[in-house]
Amino acid sequence: MVEPTFEVKMTQIGEMQFKAEFDVGKWEPVFFDEPETVPGGKGEYPNASRMLAASVLNCLSASLNFCLMKSRIPADKIRGVIKGTLARNENGRWRIKSLEAKLIAHYDNVDETIKHKFERCKNIFFDFCIVSASIKEGIDIKVEAELEEGI
Repeated sequence: MVEPTFEVKMTQIGEMQFKAEFDVGKWEPVFFDEPETVPGGKGEYPNASRMLAASVLNCLSASLNFCLMKSRIPADKIRGVIKGTLARNENGRWRIKSLEAKLIAHYDNVDETIKHKFERCKNIFFDFCIVSASIKEGIDIKVEAELEEGI
């Protein structure tokens, strides 16, 4: 079986600002920037750490929503918040030390069926979130850097 792939292209558009373009043409580009505390950063767009946290929160929300829909108890609305904690590693480099997410599935009326099925989903939805489970398991990242000359 051929494993599915996807591609994102990144282009510098300012001193510390970048534009990400996706392999699905109908999606708008996403912009990144560094905070003003980083030389060249203007803080006009989210930085990669916040986008990673947003991706984790989105994936968790979608996974919980999918489980609730499959259990025939779709929530009226799901909302969430994620808090990232930064810390320096042994080499003094900043790293995302932890992410803490809280999701809330809202229902106008909660009965015993909803409570029971929600508990089941609460116990399994994390495992179906591609992003958070991949981060937790450790993603194999290969990096190349090349030098280019000319126009």
